Amino acid sequence: MKHLIVTTAHGDLYAVGRIHANKRQPVLFAMGGAWTPDDFLHELVDWFPGVSVVVVPFPGMGDSRTTTFDVAVLARMVDELLEWMFAGVPVVTYGVSTGCLVTLGLRAPQIVRHVAMEPFFRTSPLWPLHIAIRDMIAAAPERVGGAQAAEAIFGYTAPPAERILDRDYHQVIHGLSTQVDVIVGDIPLEPVREINGWPSFTSAADREMLAAHPLVTLRQGPAGTGHWLDRTPEGVAVIKRLLHQSLLAAAKSWKWSKTG
Repeated sequence: MKHLIVTTAHGDLYAVGRIHANKRQPVLFAMGGAWTPDDFLHELVDWFPGVSVVVVPFPGMGDSRTTTFDVAVLARMVDELLEWMFAGVPVVTYGVSTGCLVTLGLRAPQIVRHVAMEPFFRTSPLWPLHIAIRDMIAAAPERVGGAQAAEAIFGYTAPPAERILDRDYHQVIHGLSTQVDVIVGDIPLEPVREINGWPSFTSAADREMLAAHPLVTLRQGPAGTGHWLDRTPEGVAVIKRLLHQSLLAAAKSWKWSKTG
């Protein structure tokens, strides 16, 4: 798919997808996490052909560019995109991993529901990611952009001066006014241990906080799933079903708003 570059007051966003001219159709807006494949989440276009689907990579990843990794600023960029492209159309957001830091911070008035897969709100506990970042930087030290993103987003500085600063993103859920469905992996993050693959990145503390939030429904993924629960058939089925239910609810909210 070709990229559309949307220039906002805070910088450019790269987007792909399918847009219906019929404003009776709801919109699914999706954002993936850091260092995902270039075609990440593009399958959503085929999953939901009856709705408008817009996929935006996390700014600064892949071929995209960014002037900041401040998630509050990135959220305002997306709000501007949604308000321009989809004024008066109900929107469901779908954030994955680091992408949740942006989608959960959106405040565009047409957003009627959020779906978040494997969010995290503090970075110092993400020990599997620290290992992966260290290996990534060591394998390609000339890619300075990766090291800059690691420090800015995750507070990680590579050896020889290795350090891990905590980045706290709890503010992104302050001011939520719409329902949020959160899907997390089954394999717990804690404790640090030898493990095949990645466990969930949603820590025990984050799960407790999410479960206590009045607008959040916390859903655990299938047995044996970790951070990339969408790579298992069972996980894909759960995500598809939840997004489908959310889009149906969005369509009904549009009908109600037009007739109520």
